[in-house]
Amino acid sequence: MLLPLGRQLLTNGFALLALRATNDDLHARSLERSDITLRTDADYWQTVNTSLGKVTFPLCAYRDRSGPVAVTRTPARLGPFAHHDGCKSSHVLLEWECRLGSEFPFRRADEALTFFSHGAAQVEDTTIARHLVRVGSLIDRQWLYRPVPELRELLSKRATRDTETGEPIIYASSDAHALRRYVDETWDAQWKMANGVRLWCIDRFTGSTIHIGGEYTWGDCNEVGAIFAELIKSGHLPIDGDYGKGLKSKLVFVTDGAEWLETHILNQFPKAVAIIDAYHVMERLATYANERFGRGTPPAKQFYEGSLEALFGPRPKANPKTKPRQGTKRRQTKSRKSTPSEPFTSTAGGDALLAFITKNAVDQKAPDLQEAERHRILVGFLSVRSAKLNYPRFKHLGYQIGSGAMESLHRTGSQCRLKIPGGRWLEATSQAIFNFRMMLLSGRWASFWNQQGLPCLITRAFVPQVAKDAA
Repeated sequence: MLLPLGRQLLTNGFALLALRATNDDLHARSLERSDITLRTDADYWQTVNTSLGKVTFPLCAYRDRSGPVAVTRTPARLGPFAHHDGCKSSHVLLEWECRLGSEFPFRRADEALTFFSHGAAQVEDTTIARHLVRVGSLIDRQWLYRPVPELRELLSKRATRDTETGEPIIYASSDAHALRRYVDETWDAQWKMANGVRLWCIDRFTGSTIHIGGEYTWGDCNEVGAIFAELIKSGHLPIDGDYGKGLKSKLVFVTDGAEWLETHILNQFPKAVAIIDAYHVMERLATYANERFGRGTPPAKQFYEGSLEALFGPRPKANPKTKPRQGTKRRQTKSRKSTPSEPFTSTAGGDALLAFITKNAVDQKAPDLQEAERHRILVGFLSVRSAKLNYPRFKHLGYQIGSGAMESLHRTGSQCRLKIPGGRWLEATSQAIFNFRMMLLSGRWASFWNQQGLPCLITRAFVPQVAKDAA
Protein backbone atom coordinates (compact mmCIF):
# COMPACT_ATOMS: atom_id res chain seq x y z
CA MET A 1 0.00 0.00 0.00
CA LEU A 2 2.85 2.38 0.78
CA LEU A 3 4.82 1.76 -2.43
CA PRO A 4 2.35 3.51 -4.81
CA LEU A 5 1.96 6.38 -2.35
CA GLY A 6 5.75 6.70 -2.04
CA ARG A 7 6.19 6.70 -5.82
CA GLN A 8 3.58 9.45 -6.15
CA LEU A 9 5.31 11.56 -3.52
CA LEU A 10 8.66 11.07 -5.24
CA THR A 11 7.11 11.99 -8.59
CA ASN A 12 5.81 15.26 -7.15
CA GLY A 13 9.09 15.96 -5.34
CA PHE A 14 11.26 15.35 -8.41
CA ALA A 15 8.93 17.44 -10.58
CA LEU A 16 9.22 20.31 -8.10
CA LEU A 17 13.03 20.02 -8.23
CA ALA A 18 12.92 20.22 -12.03
CA LEU A 19 10.52 23.18 -11.87
CA ARG A 20 12.79 25.00 -9.42
CA ALA A 21 15.80 24.46 -11.71
CA THR A 22 13.79 25.86 -14.65
CA ASN A 23 12.60 28.93 -12.70
CA ASP A 24 16.16 29.66 -11.57
CA ASP A 25 17.34 29.41 -15.17
CA LEU A 26 14.59 31.73 -16.41
CA HIS A 27 15.44 34.25 -13.71
CA ALA A 28 19.15 34.11 -14.57
CA ARG A 29 18.39 34.71 -18.27
CA SER A 30 15.77 37.41 -17.52
CA LEU A 31 13.28 35.81 -19.92
CA GLU A 32 9.66 36.84 -20.17
CA ARG A 33 6.88 34.29 -20.20
CA SER A 34 5.94 35.38 -23.71
CA ASP A 35 9.40 34.28 -24.90
CA ILE A 36 9.09 30.67 -23.77
CA THR A 37 6.97 27.61 -24.48
CA LEU A 38 6.83 24.70 -22.03
CA ARG A 39 7.86 21.34 -23.54
CA THR A 40 5.82 18.40 -22.22
CA ASP A 41 6.40 15.85 -24.98
CA ALA A 42 7.88 12.42 -24.17
CA ASP A 43 11.48 13.44 -24.92
CA TYR A 44 11.45 15.79 -21.94
CA TRP A 45 10.27 13.40 -19.26
CA GLN A 46 12.68 11.56 -17.00
CA THR A 47 12.41 8.03 -15.58
CA VAL A 48 14.42 7.29 -12.44
CA ASN A 49 14.88 3.98 -10.62
CA THR A 50 14.29 4.50 -6.92
CA SER A 51 14.08 2.27 -3.85
CA LEU A 52 10.28 2.49 -4.23
CA GLY A 53 10.23 1.60 -7.93
CA LYS A 54 10.42 3.51 -11.20
CA VAL A 55 9.30 7.14 -11.11
CA THR A 56 8.51 9.21 -14.23
CA PHE A 57 8.15 12.99 -14.04
CA PRO A 58 8.39 16.06 -16.35
CA LEU A 59 11.72 17.85 -16.59
CA CYS A 60 9.98 21.21 -17.17
CA ALA A 61 11.95 21.91 -20.33
CA TYR A 62 11.13 25.04 -22.32
CA ARG A 63 11.67 26.46 -25.81
CA ASP A 64 13.48 29.80 -25.77
CA ARG A 65 12.33 32.08 -28.64
CA SER A 66 14.04 35.24 -27.40
CA GLY A 67 16.95 34.92 -29.81
CA PRO A 68 17.20 34.70 -33.59
CA VAL A 69 17.09 30.91 -33.35
CA ALA A 70 14.71 29.06 -31.03
CA VAL A 71 16.54 26.81 -28.55
CA THR A 72 15.13 24.12 -26.24
CA ARG A 73 16.64 24.21 -22.75
CA THR A 74 16.40 21.57 -19.99
CA PRO A 75 17.99 23.07 -16.84
CA ALA A 76 17.10 20.02 -14.70
CA ARG A 77 19.50 17.89 -16.77
CA LEU A 78 22.31 20.24 -15.82
CA GLY A 79 21.31 20.48 -12.17
CA PRO A 80 19.67 17.94 -9.85
CA PHE A 81 19.45 15.19 -12.48
CA ALA A 82 22.77 15.75 -14.23
CA HIS A 83 24.06 12.25 -13.51
CA HIS A 84 21.02 10.45 -14.93
CA ASP A 85 22.48 10.28 -18.44
CA GLY A 86 24.97 7.74 -17.05
CA CYS A 87 23.03 6.44 -14.06
CA LYS A 88 19.25 6.14 -13.78
CA SER A 89 19.31 5.32 -10.06
CA SER A 90 18.42 7.70 -7.27
CA HIS A 91 21.04 8.37 -4.60
CA VAL A 92 19.33 6.11 -2.06
CA LEU A 93 19.03 3.25 -4.55
CA LEU A 94 22.64 3.81 -5.58
CA GLU A 95 23.70 3.37 -1.95
CA TRP A 96 21.67 0.15 -1.73
CA GLU A 97 23.30 -1.17 -4.90
CA CYS A 98 26.81 -0.44 -3.60
CA ARG A 99 26.10 -2.02 -0.22
CA LEU A 100 24.64 -5.22 -1.70
CA GLY A 101 27.25 -5.36 -4.47
CA SER A 102 30.05 -5.23 -1.90
CA GLU A 103 28.40 -7.95 0.22
CA PHE A 104 27.07 -10.44 -2.38
CA PRO A 105 28.02 -11.69 -5.84
CA PHE A 106 26.43 -9.37 -8.37
CA ARG A 107 23.86 -11.94 -9.57
CA ARG A 108 22.68 -12.31 -5.98
CA ALA A 109 22.83 -8.58 -5.34
CA ASP A 110 20.05 -7.86 -7.82
CA GLU A 111 17.95 -10.65 -6.30
CA ALA A 112 18.53 -9.25 -2.80
CA LEU A 113 17.63 -5.76 -4.00
CA THR A 114 14.35 -7.01 -5.45
CA PHE A 115 13.58 -9.01 -2.31
CA PHE A 116 14.27 -6.25 0.21
CA SER A 117 12.30 -3.69 -1.82
CA HIS A 118 9.31 -6.08 -2.13
CA GLY A 119 9.72 -6.26 -5.89
CA ALA A 120 9.75 -2.48 -6.43
CA ALA A 121 13.45 -1.99 -7.27
CA GLN A 122 14.79 -4.15 -10.09
CA VAL A 123 18.32 -3.51 -11.34
CA GLU A 124 20.42 -5.82 -13.52
CA ASP A 125 23.55 -7.31 -12.01
CA THR A 126 25.73 -5.74 -14.71
CA THR A 127 24.26 -2.34 -13.88
CA ILE A 128 25.02 -2.84 -10.18
CA ALA A 129 28.61 -3.75 -11.03
CA ARG A 130 29.03 -0.68 -13.24
CA HIS A 131 27.54 1.66 -10.64
CA LEU A 132 29.66 0.15 -7.86
CA VAL A 133 32.87 0.73 -9.82
CA ARG A 134 32.01 4.35 -10.58
CA VAL A 135 31.05 5.26 -7.01
CA GLY A 136 33.91 3.20 -5.57
CA SER A 137 36.37 5.38 -7.46
CA LEU A 138 35.19 8.32 -5.32
CA ILE A 139 36.39 6.69 -2.09
CA ASP A 140 39.82 8.03 -1.25
CA ARG A 141 42.02 7.28 1.76
CA GLN A 142 40.22 9.64 4.15
CA TRP A 143 37.15 7.36 4.09
CA LEU A 144 39.13 4.18 4.85
CA TYR A 145 40.45 5.33 8.25
CA ARG A 146 38.84 6.80 11.33
CA PRO A 147 39.39 10.57 11.68
CA VAL A 148 42.44 11.51 13.72
CA PRO A 149 40.37 13.12 16.55
CA GLU A 150 38.38 9.89 16.89
CA LEU A 151 41.62 7.88 16.79
CA ARG A 152 43.09 10.09 19.52
CA GLU A 153 40.04 9.49 21.72
CA LEU A 154 40.21 5.72 21.21
CA LEU A 155 43.86 5.60 22.18
CA SER A 156 43.42 7.76 25.25
CA LYS A 157 40.30 6.04 26.63
CA ARG A 158 40.13 2.46 25.38
CA ALA A 159 43.46 1.16 24.05
CA THR A 160 45.72 -1.13 26.07
CA ARG A 161 48.87 0.46 27.44
CA ASP A 162 52.55 -0.28 27.69
CA THR A 163 53.10 -1.62 31.21
CA GLU A 164 56.37 0.31 31.65
CA THR A 165 55.66 3.68 30.05
CA GLY A 166 51.86 3.74 30.34
CA GLU A 167 51.57 4.83 26.69
CA PRO A 168 48.61 3.54 24.64
CA ILE A 169 49.56 0.91 22.06
CA ILE A 170 48.60 1.21 18.40
CA TYR A 171 49.36 -1.70 16.07
CA ALA A 172 50.11 -1.68 12.36
CA SER A 173 50.80 -4.42 9.87
CA SER A 174 50.86 -5.28 6.20
CA ASP A 175 50.27 -8.63 4.56
CA ALA A 176 49.19 -10.00 1.21
CA HIS A 177 46.92 -12.72 -0.10
CA ALA A 178 46.26 -14.06 -3.57
CA LEU A 179 43.19 -13.41 -5.73
CA ARG A 180 42.49 -14.16 -9.37
CA ARG A 181 42.82 -11.07 -11.52
CA TYR A 182 42.64 -10.45 -15.25
CA VAL A 183 46.09 -9.31 -16.32
CA ASP A 184 45.72 -8.25 -19.96
CA GLU A 185 43.36 -8.05 -22.91
CA THR A 186 43.50 -11.83 -23.41
CA TRP A 187 41.23 -12.22 -20.34
CA ASP A 188 43.73 -14.52 -18.74
CA ALA A 189 43.02 -14.60 -15.00
CA GLN A 190 46.13 -15.23 -12.91
CA TRP A 191 46.74 -15.39 -9.19
CA LYS A 192 47.96 -12.00 -8.04
CA MET A 193 48.88 -10.70 -4.61
CA ALA A 194 46.66 -8.02 -3.09
CA ASN A 195 48.59 -6.16 -0.37
CA GLY A 196 46.62 -5.23 2.73
CA VAL A 197 47.33 -2.59 5.38
CA ARG A 198 45.68 -2.41 8.79
CA LEU A 199 45.83 -0.22 11.89
CA TRP A 200 44.20 -1.40 15.11
CA CYS A 201 44.31 -1.31 18.89
CA ILE A 202 43.04 -3.63 21.61
CA ASP A 203 40.19 -2.65 23.88
CA ARG A 204 41.59 -2.86 27.40
CA PHE A 205 38.11 -3.46 28.87
CA THR A 206 36.90 -6.28 26.58
CA GLY A 207 40.07 -7.51 24.85
CA SER A 208 38.44 -7.13 21.42
CA THR A 209 40.16 -5.69 18.36
CA ILE A 210 39.25 -2.09 17.51
CA HIS A 211 39.66 -1.50 13.77
CA ILE A 212 41.17 1.93 13.14
CA GLY A 213 41.54 1.71 9.39
CA GLY A 214 43.06 -0.15 6.48
CA GLU A 215 43.06 -0.66 2.76
CA TYR A 216 44.05 -3.00 -0.05
CA THR A 217 46.09 -2.30 -3.14
CA TRP A 218 47.23 -4.27 -6.17
CA GLY A 219 50.46 -2.28 -6.07
CA ASP A 220 53.85 -3.69 -5.11
CA CYS A 221 55.99 -3.06 -2.04
CA ASN A 222 56.77 0.47 -3.22
CA GLU A 223 53.06 1.26 -3.28
CA VAL A 224 52.62 -0.12 0.26
CA GLY A 225 55.54 1.99 1.44
CA ALA A 226 53.90 5.04 -0.14
CA ILE A 227 50.66 4.27 1.74
CA PHE A 228 52.50 4.38 5.08
CA ALA A 229 54.17 7.62 4.04
CA GLU A 230 50.71 9.09 3.43
CA LEU A 231 49.54 7.85 6.83
CA ILE A 232 52.43 9.74 8.39
CA LYS A 233 51.37 12.94 6.60
CA SER A 234 47.69 12.52 7.52
CA GLY A 235 48.56 12.14 11.21
CA HIS A 236 47.30 8.56 11.56
CA LEU A 237 50.82 7.23 12.23
CA PRO A 238 53.14 9.98 13.49
CA ILE A 239 56.76 8.87 13.42
CA ASP A 240 57.37 9.77 17.06
CA GLY A 241 53.95 8.51 18.19
CA ASP A 242 52.88 12.02 19.27
CA TYR A 243 49.20 12.60 18.40
CA GLY A 244 49.12 16.01 20.02
CA LYS A 245 47.20 17.31 23.04
CA GLY A 246 49.61 15.47 25.33
CA LEU A 247 48.93 12.00 23.87
CA LYS A 248 52.05 9.95 23.19
CA SER A 249 51.56 6.42 21.88
CA LYS A 250 53.65 3.30 21.37
CA LEU A 251 53.64 2.11 17.76
CA VAL A 252 54.04 -1.65 17.33
CA PHE A 253 54.46 -3.45 13.98
CA VAL A 254 53.58 -7.16 13.89
CA THR A 255 54.73 -8.73 10.61
CA ASP A 256 55.86 -12.02 9.12
CA GLY A 257 59.49 -10.87 8.86
CA ALA A 258 59.71 -10.39 5.09
CA GLU A 259 62.69 -8.27 4.03
CA TRP A 260 60.63 -5.78 2.01
CA LEU A 261 58.70 -4.83 5.16
CA GLU A 262 61.95 -3.69 6.74
CA THR A 263 63.16 -1.68 3.76
CA HIS A 264 59.86 -0.08 2.72
CA ILE A 265 57.91 0.32 5.98
CA LEU A 266 59.91 -0.11 9.19
CA ASN A 267 62.69 2.21 8.02
CA GLN A 268 60.10 5.02 8.07
CA PHE A 269 59.42 4.42 11.78
CA PRO A 270 62.77 4.24 13.62
CA LYS A 271 61.11 4.48 17.07
CA ALA A 272 58.53 1.74 16.47
CA VAL A 273 58.67 -1.71 18.06
CA ALA A 274 58.92 -4.49 15.47
CA ILE A 275 57.70 -8.00 16.31
CA ILE A 276 57.85 -11.09 14.12
CA ASP A 277 54.57 -12.98 14.23
CA ALA A 278 55.10 -15.93 16.57
CA TYR A 279 53.16 -18.34 14.38
CA HIS A 280 55.45 -17.75 11.40
CA VAL A 281 58.52 -18.47 13.55
CA MET A 282 56.93 -21.63 14.98
CA GLU A 283 56.05 -22.73 11.46
CA ARG A 284 59.67 -22.33 10.35
CA LEU A 285 60.93 -24.29 13.36
CA ALA A 286 58.43 -27.12 12.72
CA THR A 287 59.40 -27.32 9.04
CA TYR A 288 63.10 -27.41 9.91
CA ALA A 289 62.60 -30.13 12.55
CA ASN A 290 60.49 -32.31 10.22
CA GLU A 291 62.91 -31.97 7.30
CA ARG A 292 65.96 -32.68 9.43
CA PHE A 293 64.73 -35.49 11.67
CA GLY A 294 61.68 -36.80 9.81
CA ARG A 295 58.06 -35.80 10.23
CA GLY A 296 56.53 -36.97 13.48
CA THR A 297 59.68 -38.68 14.79
CA PRO A 298 60.68 -38.35 18.48
CA PRO A 299 63.87 -36.37 17.65
CA ALA A 300 61.79 -33.90 15.61
CA LYS A 301 59.31 -33.44 18.44
CA GLN A 302 62.12 -33.10 20.97
CA PHE A 303 63.90 -30.46 18.88
CA TYR A 304 60.67 -28.54 18.28
CA GLU A 305 59.65 -28.55 21.95
CA GLY A 306 63.15 -27.47 22.98
CA SER A 307 63.04 -24.62 20.47
CA LEU A 308 59.73 -23.37 21.84
CA GLU A 309 61.01 -23.51 25.41
CA ALA A 310 64.07 -21.50 24.44
CA LEU A 311 61.90 -18.99 22.57
CA PHE A 312 58.98 -18.56 24.98
CA GLY A 313 60.35 -19.92 28.23
CA PRO A 314 59.20 -23.05 30.10
CA ARG A 315 55.52 -23.87 29.90
CA PRO A 316 53.55 -23.51 33.13
CA LYS A 317 52.73 -26.87 34.66
CA ALA A 318 49.08 -27.85 34.81
CA ASN A 319 47.49 -28.19 38.25
CA PRO A 320 46.52 -31.87 38.63
CA LYS A 321 43.92 -30.99 41.27
CA THR A 322 41.93 -28.84 38.86
CA LYS A 323 38.98 -30.74 37.41
CA PRO A 324 37.81 -29.98 33.89
CA ARG A 325 34.71 -27.83 33.78
CA GLN A 326 31.63 -29.58 32.43
CA GLY A 327 29.76 -28.10 29.48
CA THR A 328 30.81 -26.09 26.45
CA LYS A 329 31.04 -22.61 27.97
CA ARG A 330 34.29 -21.38 29.38
CA ARG A 331 34.53 -19.16 32.40
CA GLN A 332 35.58 -15.67 31.41
CA THR A 333 38.53 -14.65 33.57
CA LYS A 334 40.71 -11.61 33.25
CA SER A 335 44.30 -12.41 32.42
CA ARG A 336 46.84 -11.27 34.97
CA LYS A 337 48.89 -8.50 33.43
CA SER A 338 52.39 -7.50 34.33
CA THR A 339 52.81 -4.22 36.17
CA PRO A 340 55.83 -1.94 36.43
CA SER A 341 56.42 -3.29 39.95
CA GLU A 342 57.10 -6.78 38.55
CA PRO A 343 60.63 -6.82 37.11
CA PHE A 344 61.25 -8.70 33.90
CA THR A 345 63.58 -11.63 34.53
CA SER A 346 63.09 -14.12 31.68
CA THR A 347 66.14 -15.04 29.58
CA ALA A 348 64.12 -16.68 26.81
CA GLY A 349 63.80 -15.09 23.40
CA GLY A 350 65.68 -14.78 20.13
CA ASP A 351 69.18 -15.10 21.58
CA ALA A 352 68.20 -18.16 23.61
CA LEU A 353 66.67 -19.77 20.52
CA LEU A 354 69.82 -19.17 18.48
CA ALA A 355 71.94 -20.65 21.28
CA PHE A 356 69.73 -23.75 21.36
CA ILE A 357 69.87 -24.23 17.58
CA THR A 358 73.65 -23.71 17.57
CA LYS A 359 74.04 -26.27 20.35
CA ASN A 360 72.02 -28.77 18.32
CA ALA A 361 73.70 -27.98 15.01
CA VAL A 362 74.47 -30.64 12.43
CA ASP A 363 77.71 -32.56 12.77
CA GLN A 364 80.47 -30.30 11.46
CA LYS A 365 82.94 -33.15 10.94
CA ALA A 366 80.86 -34.95 8.37
CA PRO A 367 78.11 -32.50 7.47
CA ASP A 368 75.24 -33.38 5.16
CA LEU A 369 75.19 -30.58 2.59
CA GLN A 370 71.41 -30.39 2.46
CA GLU A 371 71.07 -30.30 6.24
CA ALA A 372 73.87 -27.72 6.48
CA GLU A 373 72.05 -25.50 3.97
CA ARG A 374 68.76 -25.75 5.90
CA HIS A 375 70.61 -24.89 9.10
CA ARG A 376 72.30 -21.91 7.45
CA ILE A 377 68.98 -20.53 6.15
CA LEU A 378 67.23 -20.89 9.51
CA VAL A 379 70.07 -19.32 11.50
CA GLY A 380 70.39 -16.54 8.91
CA PHE A 381 66.69 -15.71 9.22
CA LEU A 382 66.72 -15.71 13.03
CA SER A 383 70.05 -13.97 13.65
CA VAL A 384 69.13 -10.71 11.87
CA ARG A 385 65.71 -10.69 13.58
CA SER A 386 66.77 -11.76 17.06
CA ALA A 387 65.64 -8.51 18.69
CA LYS A 388 62.17 -8.98 17.20
CA LEU A 389 61.74 -12.42 18.80
CA ASN A 390 61.90 -11.48 22.50
CA TYR A 391 58.37 -12.68 23.11
CA PRO A 392 58.54 -12.94 26.93
CA ARG A 393 59.66 -9.31 27.05
CA PHE A 394 56.91 -8.23 24.63
CA LYS A 395 54.24 -10.08 26.61
CA HIS A 396 55.53 -8.45 29.81
CA LEU A 397 55.01 -5.05 28.15
CA GLY A 398 51.48 -6.01 27.11
CA TYR A 399 52.12 -6.33 23.37
CA GLN A 400 50.47 -8.75 20.97
CA ILE A 401 52.95 -11.23 19.49
CA GLY A 402 50.69 -12.59 16.73
CA SER A 403 49.40 -11.05 13.52
CA GLY A 404 45.94 -12.60 13.87
CA ALA A 405 44.31 -9.17 13.57
CA MET A 406 45.94 -8.70 10.16
CA GLU A 407 45.14 -12.23 9.00
CA SER A 408 41.49 -11.90 10.06
CA LEU A 409 41.20 -8.73 7.98
CA HIS A 410 41.75 -10.84 4.86
CA ARG A 411 38.57 -12.76 5.60
CA THR A 412 36.29 -9.88 6.53
CA GLY A 413 37.78 -7.23 4.29
CA SER A 414 38.43 -9.24 1.16
CA GLN A 415 38.16 -12.99 0.89
CA CYS A 416 34.54 -13.56 1.94
CA ARG A 417 33.48 -11.41 -1.05
CA LEU A 418 36.28 -11.67 -3.61
CA LYS A 419 37.55 -15.22 -3.08
CA ILE A 420 34.33 -16.86 -4.24
CA PRO A 421 34.15 -19.94 -6.50
CA GLY A 422 34.89 -18.90 -10.07
CA GLY A 423 35.72 -15.35 -9.05
CA ARG A 424 37.94 -13.54 -11.57
CA TRP A 425 38.29 -9.82 -11.24
CA LEU A 426 39.04 -6.71 -13.18
CA GLU A 427 41.28 -4.46 -11.15
CA ALA A 428 38.79 -1.58 -11.06
CA THR A 429 35.95 -3.83 -9.86
CA SER A 430 37.95 -5.52 -7.12
CA GLN A 431 39.41 -2.20 -5.97
CA ALA A 432 35.92 -0.72 -5.65
CA ILE A 433 34.81 -3.69 -3.53
CA PHE A 434 37.96 -3.29 -1.41
CA ASN A 435 37.13 0.37 -0.85
CA PHE A 436 33.51 -0.20 0.12
CA ARG A 437 34.26 -3.05 2.50
CA MET A 438 37.11 -1.22 4.22
CA MET A 439 35.05 1.96 4.51
CA LEU A 440 32.28 -0.06 6.17
CA LEU A 441 34.76 -1.64 8.62
CA SER A 442 36.04 1.81 9.58
CA GLY A 443 32.53 3.01 10.39
CA ARG A 444 32.64 5.69 7.71
CA TRP A 445 29.81 4.45 5.47
CA ALA A 446 27.13 6.88 6.68
CA SER A 447 29.54 9.83 6.67
CA PHE A 448 30.45 9.16 3.04
CA TRP A 449 26.84 8.97 1.82
CA ASN A 450 25.79 12.01 3.84
CA GLN A 451 28.66 14.30 2.86
CA GLN A 452 27.60 17.67 1.55
CA GLY A 453 29.20 17.53 -1.89
CA LEU A 454 28.22 13.96 -2.78
CA PRO A 455 25.69 14.88 -5.55
CA CYS A 456 28.38 16.80 -7.42
CA LEU A 457 30.85 13.93 -6.98
CA ILE A 458 28.34 11.37 -8.26
CA THR A 459 27.54 13.58 -11.25
CA ARG A 460 31.24 13.83 -12.03
CA ALA A 461 31.68 10.05 -11.71
CA PHE A 462 28.92 9.29 -14.21
CA VAL A 463 29.74 11.93 -16.82
CA PRO A 464 30.35 10.04 -20.10
CA GLN A 465 34.00 9.64 -20.98
CA VAL A 466 33.50 11.64 -24.19
CA ALA A 467 32.33 14.64 -22.15
CA LYS A 468 35.28 14.21 -19.79
CA ASP A 469 37.72 14.25 -22.69
CA ALA A 470 36.04 17.33 -24.15
CA ALA A 471 36.25 19.09 -20.78
